[in-house]
Amino acid sequence: MIEAVRVYAVDQNNDPLEGVLVRVFDASGTNFITQGLTSILGQDAYAEFDLDGGDPPIEYTIRLYKTGVAFDGSLGNENKAVQRIAIYSPPQNAPSHSNYFRIRGETFDLPAATDPYLCRATGFFRDASGRPLSGLSIILINQFKPTIVDGYGVLGAKISLVTDTDGRVSVDLYRNGIYKAYVESVQAAHADPAGAIVFMRDVHVPDRSYANLIDLLFPVVSEIVWPIDSINIRIGETIELKPTVKCTDGRILDGVAVEDVTYLTRDKSVAIAQALRDKIIVLGVSEGSTVLTASRRDNSIMVLPAFVIKNATINITVRR
Repeated sequence: MIEAVRVYAVDQNNDPLEGVLVRVFDASGTNFITQGLTSILGQDAYAEFDLDGGDPPIEYTIRLYKTGVAFDGSLGNENKAVQRIAIYSPPQNAPSHSNYFRIRGETFDLPAATDPYLCRATGFFRDASGRPLSGLSIILINQFKPTIVDGYGVLGAKISLVTDTDGRVSVDLYRNGIYKAYVESVQAAHADPAGAIVFMRDVHVPDRSYANLIDLLFPVVSEIVWPIDSINIRIGETIELKPTVKCTDGRILDGVAVEDVTYLTRDKSVAIAQALRDKIIVLGVSEGSTVLTASRRDNSIMVLPAFVIKNATINITVRR
């Protein structure tokens, strides 16, 4: 029987944890089934799934992830990133009399800059085997030229950073500033100094006291804010949408971010969508229901576990 399953997430103080990615696999942990993000509903934060249950129960493996939260078992068994759950049908036969599970995550804060004009960006790097990547060289060159800030002079154009033995690096950058980042490979620098630079990125600094440097170096689309809750149109009718597209580095992207996002309807026989630079036009084709989905256009930045765009879909109903 199909049963409703909830995974509740709380921190070390038992406060709800929003935005925890919960991925569900079979009992072996190899075959992916579904995933979701914990959302605040009332006083709790949970992700809900429909899974097969039975008596004896059917077992699954769940994996959890959220930047800034540790699921390393330091708080006990319910604090582990990989856990086994058993789904009963009916739920009353479960030891807890439900198919609801509570997971604890230990939060840790990124350090904040004390200067109100600065943002402290901190990041951790690992090598291909998962070990801390020490000695990684990062050069930041500012693309703006403030000379006087709050009465003091700002001089110099290059910031040189090197990751420590934990693969960590931290730097204070001007809020809303843009920096050109050059990241060098330790291996490439030893083998061929002339070929040490492996990539260059534009870093957009958010207007806040702290940030994850990894998000600034490798930003991806994080959320779609639709201007309406759902789309209801007639056959042959069109509607224009101007959603807001947010990025993991804190930016709101220009227009509907057609360079970064693909907008497609699930059933083109019901409705079709055309994305222009500043709007999306949805046309009703035939009576029925479908879904408009936003997805990342550029997947050159791989995110593990698989990154989920928040509010990526909006329902469409077409009537005569």
